[in-house]
Amino acid sequence: MRGRIYSKTVSLTQETHDKKGFWLSDSGLKKYLKFKEYPCHAHSVQAIIDDYCGARRAFFSNLESNSNARPPFKRSWYHTFTWRASGITYKRGKLRLSMGRGRDALYIKIDKKFHGKVPAEVSLVYNRNTHIYEFHATYETQSQRKPKADIGSVVAVDLGEIHPIVSFDGLTAEIYNGRYLRSLVQYREKFKATINQLLSRCQRGSRRWKKLKRAKNRTLNTLNNLIRDVRHKLTSRFVSACKSKKVETIVIGDIKHIRQSIDYGSKINQKLHQWAFGKITEMIAYKAKGVGIQVDSQDEAYTSQTCPQCGHKKKPNKRAYHCPKCKWHGHRDVVGASNILTKYQGWLFNPVVGA
Repeated sequence: MRGRIYSKTVSLTQETHDKKGFWLSDSGLKKYLKFKEYPCHAHSVQAIIDDYCGARRAFFSNLESNSNARPPFKRSWYHTFTWRASGITYKRGKLRLSMGRGRDALYIKIDKKFHGKVPAEVSLVYNRNTHIYEFHATYETQSQRKPKADIGSVVAVDLGEIHPIVSFDGLTAEIYNGRYLRSLVQYREKFKATINQLLSRCQRGSRRWKKLKRAKNRTLNTLNNLIRDVRHKLTSRFVSACKSKKVETIVIGDIKHIRQSIDYGSKINQKLHQWAFGKITEMIAYKAKGVGIQVDSQDEAYTSQTCPQCGHKKKPNKRAYHCPKCKWHGHRDVVGASNILTKYQGWLFNPVVGA
């Protein structure tokens, strides 16, 4: 049903733009898509429309940097269905999910540890690997963070491809190896290229096409789960280390400008687009918040090119950084983390021990 609503949203928006020459606003879409037509809670329909509108806003923002960007146009038959808090109530060990006025509600059993609690959101998700629907509930948790005090212990983080996390606290640096993670991502991209080539040789909808499509979904689901698991373990290990050291603030280098403004060539660009720095940042942020650690961002422009000893700028061409002026040398990513800490705290420079 959610797929039908989403597809209707896409087609209505596209038809209006083609015939009238303008895009329907968020409120306009909600007005024209009458909620009574669909057997579900009104806020569930609004959530679907909000998802589409969010994708459309991303399209408009991408137009500035990519003239070939396309608006969301694909229709979806399997789309996550969401109940917001207004459509969820708790009753005798079960969650009651409203399907709208005059319709029978859905009831799902929940674990005892969630009894008496109402989630902020419940989603019905189609698992393409097992071909079954699953309920996912999102509960709000109270942060353990105490009122903000003077910065006592700050850790700066430099995100990278080979080393996803490199941290520096002013005294010691820690490097988290990500070669296994990178190998999984590379294998996934090679598999996608191979299977897509095989699919292009088949007639869409044929028996072989369907067989290859199932194999593609099954393998990608497995690989994506592995990649997600590795990222979770890396970020959990890092946040646990920060907690044990009583760190108060984690400063992460803001690298959004890298993919938006720099062209390194096809091979390096491909690696940058596979580099999920946003996911790593999000995982660190919510895990740190859960244990009471503040997370800030800091522009990391030129941080990997600036000598932490004397401030001289030199672009490194290998994993090690060598300063031609003061002869300091050390790991390139540690240099980045050190200079992120320097910029965040407003120091002139922050010398670190060379490797």
